Amino acid sequence: MKMAGSKPGDELWTSKLGNKYRKIDVEVNHNANMALLQKMRSESSNRLCAECGKDGTIWSSVNLGVFTCMRCGSLHRALGTHVSKPKGCTGTYLWGPDEISRMQEIGNKRAAVIYGGISQRPEKDAPDSVWLSYLRDKYERNIFAGVSRPNATVLSSKSTSKSFSSHPKQEKGGATKSIWAATREGGNARAVPTDDLLQLSDLARGSQKQFSDEDFFAQFGV
Repeated sequence: MKMAGSKPGDELWTSKLGNKYRKIDVEVNHNANMALLQKMRSESSNRLCAECGKDGTIWSSVNLGVFTCMRCGSLHRALGTHVSKPKGCTGTYLWGPDEISRMQEIGNKRAAVIYGGISQRPEKDAPDSVWLSYLRDKYERNIFAGVSRPNATVLSSKSTSKSFSSHPKQEKGGATKSIWAATREGGNARAVPTDDLLQLSDLARGSQKQFSDEDFFAQFGV
């Protein structure tokens, strides 16, 4: 977005979460952000697609905070941006600090606790229509989640590098909202301490401590 009469370097770039940054800052930090994404994708739980469990994740949903394979990334696109905001992770697209933070805050292991649905997932070779119905149940209707919406804690979209000049939209009604509202609206919420984010001992009814890497892989039969 370039405004008439703006000075060089003032052009703004809008993330998929709705926050605005100076485009030049986002471009300067592109390689560093790609390195962060690669590091996250190499983690054991993020290496497997959050949906089908396939090894190798090259797509993500930046509002839901999950890494996916190419096929499931395409299915996320079919959900519509009011449900999922998919984005490639391999360097084709610029990434904003809020988007990087969202992936750091959630990730596939935490998402498995928040959204549920692992035991209900279709067979890997099921038709796209079956998978799409499942994903709508999981993310749009939230029927697998083991938490009540009002008790979920707000996500932060601004716990990011201070080197970025951001222009977040002001949000009415305070910072507290459900995780589902945050993911739907793009997460223009005020920053909160990382330790307070997604208190999964509450969100998952005390299951976070027992949800190890082994538990995560076991749900995919790995």
